[in-house]
Formats: sequence, C-alpha cells, structure tokens
Amino acid sequence: MTRIVQLTDSHVTARGTLWKDQVDTASRLATEVAAANALQPNLVIHTGDVVELGATPEGPAEYEQAAEILAGLTAPLRLLPGNHDGRAQMRAAFPDQKWDNPPFLNFSTDMDGLHVIGLDSIIEGQTGGAFPQAQVDWLADVLDDRPTVIFLHHPPCPMGLPFMDGFGFDGGDLLAQTIQGHDVKRLACGHVHSDVAVHWAGTVVAAAEASSVHISPDMAAFDALPQGEIRRAGIEPLRLRFFDWKDGVLSVKSVPAQASRAQAVI
Repeated sequence: MTRIVQLTDSHVTARGTLWKDQVDTASRLATEVAAANALQPNLVIHTGDVVELGATPEGPAEYEQAAEILAGLTAPLRLLPGNHDGRAQMRAAFPDQKWDNPPFLNFSTDMDGLHVIGLDSIIEGQTGGAFPQAQVDWLADVLDDRPTVIFLHHPPCPMGLPFMDGFGFDGGDLLAQTIQGHDVKRLACGHVHSDVAVHWAGTVVAAAEASSVHISPDMAAFDALPQGEIRRAGIEPLRLRFFDWKDGVLSVKSVPAQASRAQAVI
C-alpha cells in the first residue's frame, strides 16, 4: 500500500509572531507534522500557502520557520506554492526540492503505479489561480494512461463557497480539456480552508481543511461582509487528509490531529 498525506494552508509566520497577531500557525503545523509521522506515509504533499507573506521582505524569515518545522517529517516532502507564497523565495528556502517547468513549481512522480502530479496554479501577487498555456503544454506532456491524482493549490472550479469562489480561476476550461480522456481520480486542493468536494470534468475536486484557520462553509456568515474581510473564522480541531492506494483502489480519509480548540477574529 502507498500512503500520501496532504498538508495545506499553514500560513506560517516568522518566529515569535502570530498570524493576524492571534493564531500560532507554526505550532499548528508542528502538530500536523507529528500526526503525519504517526500515519507512516510514503509521501507528504503541502498544497500551498506554506507561509503568510512569502513574496515580501518578511518571506525568508517565515520560510525559515516553516522549513524547520517541515524538516521533522519522516517521509519525503513535496511542496507546491499558494497565493501567499513566492516562487523564488520557496526555491531559496527549500533547495532540495526538485520542480519541473520553470518558472513554475510542478512535479510528477510515480507511486506504485499511481501517477502523482503537482501543479503550480498561482498568479504571483494575486489571490486567484490560473492554468496558462505553458502549464497546459506541460501537463498534456506528462499525463498518460496511469491512474492519476493531481495536487494543486487552487480549485479550478467553483466550490459552492461564494466568498472564496469570487477570487476565481483563469483557465479552468483548459484544465478540464487537458485531463479529458485520462484516468484522473481526483484533484486535491487547498486554498478555501474548508473540507468540500464537487464533481467536475469527470472527476472529483476536493479541498482539504487548512492547518491554520478553518473557514466555515456556512456562507451566511460571510455574505454580508465586505470582500476580503472575514470576521468569524473558527480554529477547528485539526484534521489530516490522507490517500491510500492499494490494488488499484484510491481511498481518501481524514483523522484528527490533536490541537486545542481556539477562536480567531480577523
């Protein structure tokens, strides 16, 4: 059996600081690292927003903190960028990572017959995601007849969460066309900070809960708020998403990771 653990949206800040001055995201990521190790995975994939201010002058200190925590993983790690990350800063902070199709941070690997693809979906400096032509060409080249899971930060389609869906994804139709005819079992995403899945383009697009702040799927909490302002963001007990591949069957599960319940007001 092959096991893959997904981490996402850790939003780590510099040592001695808190996210939004209220949330110890570093300790929450450390809790998830310990829980991931207990699952004894073959691979851990972080689907982006590793840090909070990755492309800013604060980025290197944040990546230093994140790298120190992630070094505690006992399984190999693959990283993808989110909209809070910076590509150049990630390359500098994680020099051992091997990415394809520069300047994008992609990867493609085989895990016991399961094709695992990491797809960079960011537009640096913007919140929304994209699948540009250069990525179309790369993905079309690496896709084959193997069963496949694609990991990326942004869901390429609306997830039924208007607050997050409003940020958009440019090129979702191209991604749907590119994967058509291939055995893509799942697109595993982050970004929306909520456990939600939709059927799209003949497969399942599923987002995992963040290790930082969980955003409630109850849209009534956000519809009356100005865009970009969240005033209610509960920090739920952490849950860890993982994928088991055995005898041609992909199963997707989650387990609790021990962390105290807290509340944040942003």
